[in-house]
Order: sequence, then C-alpha cells, then structure tokens
Amino acid sequence: MVSVIIPAYNAQAYLGECLESVLAQSFYDWEAIVVDDGSTDCTFEIAQKYSALDRRIRVLSTDNKGVSSARNSAISCIKGEWFTFLDSDDMLYPYALRAMLDVAEGADVICGGCERGDTVDDTRRNVNNVRHRVVSGAEALKEGLYQTGIQASACAKLYKTDVFRDVMFHADIRYEDLLYYCDVMIRASQVRVIDVPVYFYRDHSGSFVNTMSSDRLDVLNVVEMIEERFRHDAGLSAAAHDRRLSANFNMYGLLSVHDRDGRYSEVKKRCWEVIKRYRFASLLNPEVRLKNKAGILVSCLGG
Repeated sequence: MVSVIIPAYNAQAYLGECLESVLAQSFYDWEAIVVDDGSTDCTFEIAQKYSALDRRIRVLSTDNKGVSSARNSAISCIKGEWFTFLDSDDMLYPYALRAMLDVAEGADVICGGCERGDTVDDTRRNVNNVRHRVVSGAEALKEGLYQTGIQASACAKLYKTDVFRDVMFHADIRYEDLLYYCDVMIRASQVRVIDVPVYFYRDHSGSFVNTMSSDRLDVLNVVEMIEERFRHDAGLSAAAHDRRLSANFNMYGLLSVHDRDGRYSEVKKRCWEVIKRYRFASLLNPEVRLKNKAGILVSCLGG
C-alpha cells in the first residue's frame, strides 16, 4: 500500500482535481490522507464528500498550524509500506504510483520527475520499461543541493515507511521541503530515479513561490543551517556552500524587484555580502551548474 499525504488549507478551488488524480491511479492499493489545516472555506466538506465516495480517502482536521504540522499529523498515522506527498493544488499523473513502484525493489526512496504549468498536460506517456538509475542517498543529496539532477522537494517521491516514519518536517519555518530532503537523503542507502514526470505542480498566482512575503526569506536561514550541518563533510560541504549562494542570489533578485520601500534593505545587504564572499569558490567548482556561474559573472560587474 502507498499512503498519499495531502495537506490542505483553503484549497476548495483545487482539492477536487487533486483527489481525482489520486482516484485515477493505475495502481489501486493506496490510501489518501487529507489533512484539513484549519481551513475557513469548503475544503473540509469537499474532502468529506470524496471520503464518502471512496473509503480509501481519510480526512483529518487540525487547527491551522501550517503545512509542516499537517504533514507530520499524517505521517504519524500512515498505514502504507510507502508514502508520498501531494499538495492540494497539484496533481499526480495516472501512472505515477505504478511507475515508481515498478523500480522500488531494494530502494529507500524513489524519485520521479515534476512538471510545472498552469494547466495539466493530459498526454498519455509510454511508461512501459521506464528507465531508472541508482544512486546513494549522499549522491542524491549532492544533486539536490547543486540543483543539477533530483529536485530537492518532498513531492514526486516515494519513501519507505519503515525507514522514514520518524523523520518529521521542521515546524514554524518555510522551505521545509529542503530541510526534509536533507534529513531523508542523509539516511537513505539506495535511491532510484526514474526518467518520467509523475507530478504536476500547478503554477498559479497564489502559490507560495509566486508571491513575495517575509516567509520567503526563511530560505536564507534554511540554507545557512544546511551549510553548517555539512561543514565538515568533504563530499557535501561544497554543495551546501553553493546552495546557500544560489538562495542568496534568488532572494537578492526578488528583493531588487519587490522591495520598493526599502523595508528589507538590511536583508538585501546581507544577501550581497554572502554573494561576494562565496561566489569565487563556486565559480571555480566544476560541479556548479552553468546558470549559477553565469549569475556569478554578472554579479562581478556590481562590485
């Protein structure tokens, strides 16, 4: 069985499509746990309606404590041998669970691809004999930090329950996915990566990554935490270093566009100091992606 964990807050616009994508899976032995995170719209009623139609869908209701706490609530009561995460405004492709399970033997984590857009592509893909590659958890972690292979997200992956049931999300901080990814991969022995997309990320104006708020700045603390964690790990320290540089580039760019009143001028200054301090080491690192190196070269024009 696969447990599909769906945190939902004020998700009435998309939750139906999300659950329909689970119901459409070609693999049938699943349970879906919808965690209504204190919604003030009709999210709970929609979840209850689907639960009445299919007993594989369970509904939990909690006070509004955020996506991390909602996911943790579901992790504590999963029944499946494997579990995965699905955000309530996103969807799984119909073959998603089957394609990942087909290569699951011997693995702790299976990683699929993720597609992004405003409307889902319903094109049926040939998922027979899906190609996959095998890496260690440390190699997967390195790829995620360098942003060169596996996406460092909690979604589009299957996790072995008996290995990761006690790994919880960090509450009260955003970019929780990146921390969770590190916590999981550092424990994983074998990771299998398939070459097809299994997850559709809905790119709408209200999503977290498409809005500017103080919560977005949490990434600066998260990447600093990760860098400190792997500071003495010869295989991961440079990757963590580059991920911190990348996050500071991203936030510096966002603040340059959105901070019209100078409210975050000190944060912007902090980002620039990190960029100046870290950029040359990443420029000389052959594992750093070209996009980052191009940004570094452009930044040199600014001093």
